[in-house]
Amino acid sequence: MKIWSEETEDIYRLPEIGQEEIHRIEKEIKKNLPESYKELVLQQNGGYLNVNSVLIEKGNPECIGIDHIYGAGSPGILDSPSIVKEWGLAENLLIFSGEGNYWFALDYSANTPSVIYIEQESNKLVKVANSFDSFLKNLSTTAFTDDELEMEWSQEEADKIFSGIDYALIEEVLLSFQYAENLDMKWYLTKALELSTHPNSMVREVVVSILRNNAEEVLAEADFTTQELLLKALRNLLEDPNHDIKNEAEDIKESNNINS
Repeated sequence: MKIWSEETEDIYRLPEIGQEEIHRIEKEIKKNLPESYKELVLQQNGGYLNVNSVLIEKGNPECIGIDHIYGAGSPGILDSPSIVKEWGLAENLLIFSGEGNYWFALDYSANTPSVIYIEQESNKLVKVANSFDSFLKNLSTTAFTDDELEMEWSQEEADKIFSGIDYALIEEVLLSFQYAENLDMKWYLTKALELSTHPNSMVREVVVSILRNNAEEVLAEADFTTQELLLKALRNLLEDPNHDIKNEAEDIKESNNINS
């Protein structure tokens, strides 16, 4: 079965890697990677999958959604220790897929690492396969319902994600709150202000988009503190080193008659 997708824009795909670099990574993480994982990343070093789920081996037949596998490097499996520490996970785990409140991991509590699935919000932990080999064999394509595909984050989860290093996930979570019911706009714009000076320009582009979509309503209806959060974020973006972001911020200022 063909594992890797042919996505042209693949945020999970890393540069090609060789055996020596894989050996160096194993020394760094102090874990022996499964041979099947090493073979996989030698073909392509991480990326989106050509499938969307994995069948659990034991218990009731159930498929869990998965659309990518991390590459050997960073961002990739080398970020696993920081994810484990940040979310209070067991140190014997090596995260190889996931986005902020769910992960697939290799569990090194036994000689041959099994594959487990962790869902942080519900404290769900499922053994998916006895080995990475079995995990790969159980990958498949499943027709999920819209409810099954929907992903929601709590503010606490979002706070952790925003302070992390997964820039693509930061963008996704920021945008996911934009049309949320009963959105705490003060919290949302506090996060937008914090991220308005983020080192990654794609994150700042999302922030300027959020300001554009909310400026008119916030300036007309929100309390003074909430308005100030938006204006402070806008001031940061007016000084942005990225020409396009700066122009977008100027446009927001002009279209909303903002003087300062």
